[in-house]
Amino acid sequence: MKRKKFAFVLLLAATLLATAGCSMLEQVNTTLNYATEATGFVNDANRFAEQVPLLAEQALTDPQTIDRLTAEFESMKERIATFNALQAPAFAEDIHAQLVQYNETIQGQIDDYLQQIDQNVIDLEQLANAPMLETIRNMASLVQQIEQLGQ
Repeated sequence: MKRKKFAFVLLLAATLLATAGCSMLEQVNTTLNYATEATGFVNDANRFAEQVPLLAEQALTDPQTIDRLTAEFESMKERIATFNALQAPAFAEDIHAQLVQYNETIQGQIDDYLQQIDQNVIDLEQLANAPMLETIRNMASLVQQIEQLGQ
């Protein structure tokens, strides 16, 4: 009887340790996944910020470039929505909240530019120096903090 009781206690202890280990491993995976997603998102936003002035400049001489510019805006809006829906780990919530706030600003500006494009009144020269591009550059300063989460 003592052996059965001992075996049961040993099995219970092993189960508890395995469960705690799995939980810890899951937390690490969640953190790494979020850090990877957030870093990828910020990198995508930086590429967008580099593309927009170039496309705006090209659109001054080639009206067909407006379609590419519109597609870039739409793609960035989708990427923003996907990123904003991510569930950040508890200790990354502040960084995620900052990124979401930046994203809301960028998304509003993208909507304004899309509306201007639809109405054929967009100032392409102004777009090359758009405030949203500075907002994206500010987001890039968070990359280092995000990468530290992944370590």
